[in-house]
Amino acid sequence: MKKLLFVLAFAFIGQQAFSQMYIVTIADPGIGGCVSTAERTLTTVTPTGTETHTCIPGYIDNGALISLNQELNSIISQGYKLIETNNGYSEQNGLINRYTLNYGTSYYFAIP
Repeated sequence: MKKLLFVLAFAFIGQQAFSQMYIVTIADPGIGGCVSTAERTLTTVTPTGTETHTCIPGYIDNGALISLNQELNSIISQGYKLIETNNGYSEQNGLINRYTLNYGTSYYFAIP
């Protein structure tokens, strides 16, 4: 009986851990239906599995960091903490492009 209770408790805790995660990624403008190639699609997946696409500027000097910052802050204000960042696509020489938001950059948030 104790083993069954342990298995059920572990399954419940595991279910809760997986359901409390946000994923935000920067993608090609074609994914979100953005009009300009100078834009990026900011894709957000909520803990309930809802996926939303938002067009944001692709270049830092056009306000890309402002839009990204607003989205990330809205998630953090809900009590989530950034647990990992993946830098995504880099140029052929291995350097991250310093003028644009890189395709494939992903941010992972979870409840601590």
